[in-house]
Amino acid sequence: MTIEAQGQAEDLKGGEIVYSEDDAQKSTIPIGDLHAGVQTVTISAGLHMNSSSELFSLSLVRPDGSETPDDNWLLNGENSVAPPKPKPAAKPADKNREESDQPIATIQPGVDPEEAESIRQFNAGETGITSEDGFIRHTSGDDSKEPAQTITLQGTNFKDGMLVKFTTTKGGQTVEVTSPLTHTQTIATLAKPFGYAPNNPSELMRALVVVPVKITHDVQSAFSVRTVHAESSDTCE
Repeated sequence: MTIEAQGQAEDLKGGEIVYSEDDAQKSTIPIGDLHAGVQTVTISAGLHMNSSSELFSLSLVRPDGSETPDDNWLLNGENSVAPPKPKPAAKPADKNREESDQPIATIQPGVDPEEAESIRQFNAGETGITSEDGFIRHTSGDDSKEPAQTITLQGTNFKDGMLVKFTTTKGGQTVEVTSPLTHTQTIATLAKPFGYAPNNPSELMRALVVVPVKITHDVQSAFSVRTVHAESSDTCE
């Protein structure tokens, strides 16, 4: 670190580098007496700095304690803008497609019929995810002033209060935190077949989950220099 010191020799004795995270002092590193003018000081090895991963993963915790497969997400920059969503292209009719004995009975506008039909891949009581949607940004500073960031999940056998587990790494340590599903609703249903009970769900559901700030928060690291009688006026981030 290159610094410029000003003052008398007596004022520049006992120098140390102060390392802070989010304006809270974490550690100090002695650097000896400074002298007036420009000088370079070395930060010794072993300083633990809290860096944040650019990725996080999520999984939905089922009632039996098992989890859906992890899905990885990117944490975008604080000032990044979500790209516009392309309109889905019209799909040509499949002349060879067999007529299902469980056709779509109800479906909300904008819901993909193929996603509604895909719920047949799950067992009747199985909780599964068919799609996820959202755009999540890093946060910093006072997270209480930031609007909640949410991800929309679609799948089967959702209930409000079911937990979504989020995982990331910060400072080389694994961080895990959960957040509950909210605003669960049915957005499509399959018709009941005649003559038998199918072993698959009949409802495609949608729910929201708030991404915890412990996942999105990016620690702001800074260095400053002080001596027995002086302190730097600027910080180096």
